[in-house]
Amino acid sequence: MVTLIIQGGPDVTPHSTPHPYLQEQAPIMKRSYSSQALAAFALLPLALLASGPAGAHVTLEQREAAPGAAYKAVLKVPHGCGTSPTQAVRVEIPEGFINVKPMPKPGWSLATVKGPYATSYPLHGRTLTEGVKDITWADGNLPDEHYDEFVAAGFLGKDLAGGSSLYFKVTQTCADGERQWIEIPDGTEGQKLASPAAVLRIAASHEHAVPKDTGGAAKIGTLAIQGAWARATPQGAKVGAGYLTILNTGSEADTLIGIAAPVAGKGEIHDMTMTDGVMRMRALPEGIEIPAGGTATLAPGGKHLMFMDLKEPLVSGASLPVTLTFKSGASVEVTFPIRPIGGDQKGGGAAKDEHDHHHHH
Repeated sequence: MVTLIIQGGPDVTPHSTPHPYLQEQAPIMKRSYSSQALAAFALLPLALLASGPAGAHVTLEQREAAPGAAYKAVLKVPHGCGTSPTQAVRVEIPEGFINVKPMPKPGWSLATVKGPYATSYPLHGRTLTEGVKDITWADGNLPDEHYDEFVAAGFLGKDLAGGSSLYFKVTQTCADGERQWIEIPDGTEGQKLASPAAVLRIAASHEHAVPKDTGGAAKIGTLAIQGAWARATPQGAKVGAGYLTILNTGSEADTLIGIAAPVAGKGEIHDMTMTDGVMRMRALPEGIEIPAGGTATLAPGGKHLMFMDLKEPLVSGASLPVTLTFKSGASVEVTFPIRPIGGDQKGGGAAKDEHDHHHHH
């Protein structure tokens, strides 16, 4: 038997950092091996040296997202070209990633190239036909021993197919040479790419699909709508009210900015307060924020949805389809069951009617 001592970790590529677990748990691993095993270990450094760069390619921090969601592309650059420092990073923006804005980096110049999209994209009441197609951070210096991230924020097209992928082609220019991370799989089973592009998977539609008839509940991305309901209105009434709770399980805040219903000429978000014994109601044009990891509750006597210029009354026992739009670009249709006048979300109990108060300040 031969005793072999391995120090640091299995990756012997000069510019690579050992895996953190190996650094913390096994700075020195001591084992006994046969002479045959020792011969095999002798070949290990050559194999790792050959495969090291391809295994440490540029990747995205978040590798899956839903259609229509806001998305922050964080491209992680783990090393240089061999031992040569990185001086420029260029990324080609894939079709479907829209309204893109790159984040400046101190010490680096920033340039973008705009161009037409292959199709038009609706976003926040606008129709986008062109945008940033190429971003280059240059004139920097990222030593091989260091790691950095390059960031661009935007939105994903609402009509992107679930299960599809967007590929971010990255060219890494160094003081001595360059690496192009631009290869895209062709569907061949078991295919291995030497220089793969960074990939973002679009969540399959069934993972984020929202049935239209959900009885007051729905989900889109990290937002969950619960307990939605609307109050019935008297014959001839021109305004109605709706309520719901929104949960945000994501790591970033979002804001409910718009509502629409087929029976209403327009929809608004309102807040009701009591001042000196007078009930006052005001519009919230900036919407209602749902904090990261938090909730926003719209309930009688407080914040609520207003359905203005009703074309027909809201009838108890029926339902009302309402489209909610968020600042992130997400949009979802929720079915609001209509409860009796004076009822609560369970259909009973007294409650103040928001449409009975018109003291706007």
